Amino acid sequence: MTQASKAPAQIEKCRSCGAENLVLVLDLGKQPWGNHFVPIEEFTGHPTYPLEAYFCEACTMVQIGYTVPKELMFTSHNYVSGTTRSLKIHFEKIGEDILKRAAFGPTDYILDIGGNDGTFLEYFHRLGKRVLNVDSGVKQAKLSNDKGIECRNQFFNLESAQAILAERGQALVIHGSGVFFHLEELHSVFEGIKVLLAPKGMVVAEFIYLPEMVHNNAFDQIYHEHLLYYSLKSFGYLLAQHGLEIYDAQLMPIHGGSCIAYIGHQGGHAKTEALAAMIQAEQAGKFDQVETYLEFAKRVATLKNQMTEMIEGLKAEGKSIQALGAPVKGSTIINYCGLDESVIDCAVEINPMKCGTYVPGTRIPVYHQDQTPAPDVYLMLSWNFKTEILEKLKDFRANGGQVLMPIPHPELI
Repeated sequence: MTQASKAPAQIEKCRSCGAENLVLVLDLGKQPWGNHFVPIEEFTGHPTYPLEAYFCEACTMVQIGYTVPKELMFTSHNYVSGTTRSLKIHFEKIGEDILKRAAFGPTDYILDIGGNDGTFLEYFHRLGKRVLNVDSGVKQAKLSNDKGIECRNQFFNLESAQAILAERGQALVIHGSGVFFHLEELHSVFEGIKVLLAPKGMVVAEFIYLPEMVHNNAFDQIYHEHLLYYSLKSFGYLLAQHGLEIYDAQLMPIHGGSCIAYIGHQGGHAKTEALAAMIQAEQAGKFDQVETYLEFAKRVATLKNQMTEMIEGLKAEGKSIQALGAPVKGSTIINYCGLDESVIDCAVEINPMKCGTYVPGTRIPVYHQDQTPAPDVYLMLSWNFKTEILEKLKDFRANGGQVLMPIPHPELI
């Protein structure tokens, strides 16, 4: 047994391997699910749930213990992937890479699991490739279909995969960005991928890379939508249970450090030196050991204290503070650090679906950025798009405005 105490989890067994060797490594308190943006006129409160991260000593998977039902989080939500220029540019790069790796014939198609408003598939659609989006979000599916990118408004699992297989045959490429760690029906999804993937087909999985998350102190990547946090080792263990394996991988800067894993049927592709190097780096960094995550938790607690002290100091100086962006990860920061409307005047967004709501867990109102006078200080919750956003804030900063970066440590720019 490790030095950490075991705590009763809402899940009694590992989501991946089924073992009971779960160790509590980080407790972020009770929080609402981070995309629960309720219109102000309808607001009656936000339910909260435990937000705790556990480490499985059997398969090294990091995961949260409480499952908010997927129907609550992913059917009616306000995240739209097409609002961020950096993400659209990133998706085109991934699309170009896929076309270098996969030769599309006239009947081949690419499936995007959790493809949101179809932004990723736009590149392939423009080139005349056959595409299919599967997304549970009602608004997002409509936006995708309105672009001419067919979207099935449902959850992807073995049952839906079998229906797609009967209608379209196997997919040459299956893509998922920021979705494979959302999976309440974890094993059913990978069973579906297994039957739907062509013999020499390719799964392209984009996910927040656990070693980068820990390195960046990015505790805000932990929220109820993210049930699992992958290293290559833990992800590989999960895939092996379904006859799949990672054969190549690369790091990309998007979302503060993401891994792009290329997956196929076991034995179907030669494994690359790049993959071997990343796995070796994981081992050197001890990301398969619980102590690494206990140290991460200590740094997170220190970050919280630094952040609250810095904001208290700014308020003592009479400074006005607005949250810049209202991303789901921002809800984790706001709630864990105990920030509320007494210190944060409002949050400003460019996504109109979030305007006129409260930041989950608070009464901090969300307004449209273009219609809201600038404060003295912006708290940049969308820090993973720092370069793009700071470029937009050139005039604001030139006129004396400041930006508070929360991650990897609180810093006033």
